[in-house]
Amino acid sequence: MAALALMIAMVGVAAEPKHPQRNVTVYVRENAPVSPHVRVAALELAHKMFAQIGIRLDKRIGEPPRTPAKQHIGIELTTNNPPHVLPGALGSAMPFEGIHIKVFYDRIRGEVVPKSVLLAHVLVHEITHILQGTDQHSGTGIMKAVWTHQDHLQMLSGALPFTPQDVEMIHRGLAARASGASALGAGDLDSGVAE
Repeated sequence: MAALALMIAMVGVAAEPKHPQRNVTVYVRENAPVSPHVRVAALELAHKMFAQIGIRLDKRIGEPPRTPAKQHIGIELTTNNPPHVLPGALGSAMPFEGIHIKVFYDRIRGEVVPKSVLLAHVLVHEITHILQGTDQHSGTGIMKAVWTHQDHLQMLSGALPFTPQDVEMIHRGLAARASGASALGAGDLDSGVAE
C-alpha cells in the first residue's frame, strides 16, 4: 500500500530537469524511531522532487562534517517534541545559518497521505529554506507556510510543485553557497510547515 502511494505521489516528478544538475549533500540523523521503509521512501521522493529542478540530493546518514564552508545540510528527525515549541509546525530550518534542519517526526501523521509522502514534503520544504537562505514562504505549492487538507489530497496524486520564483531563489541561493557568500542574520529560524 505504501509503495503504491509513493508511486502515485511521484507522478509529475519524473520529467527531465530544466536546470543544470547541482549536487546537495544532506546528512540525516535519526533521534526518532522512523521505520526504514518510511525513511527510504521519503528520501527517494524528496530526491525526485528536487531532480525536477536540477538538484541531486546526495543522502548520507549521520552528522555533517564540521567545516567552515556551508556545503552540507544536517537534518535531525526528532520525537517527543513539546507541544509549546513551534506549535503546529512539522519542521524547522535555520536558513540564515545555512546548515541545520529539525523535523518533528512525532507530528507527522499519515491520516490523509502516507507518512513517507508527508515526510518527503517536509524535507523538501525545509531543505528549500536552507538552499534559498531565507524564511520566505509562497502562496502555493511546496513552500506554502501552512498546508491545507486540499494540499494533502494533492500529495496523493502528485508532489506539491515549486513555484518559478522558488526555483529561481533556490538556484540563486546555491550560487551564493558555492561562492561562499555569508548569510545574514545567522541563527534566525523558520518555523516550518504546519498541518
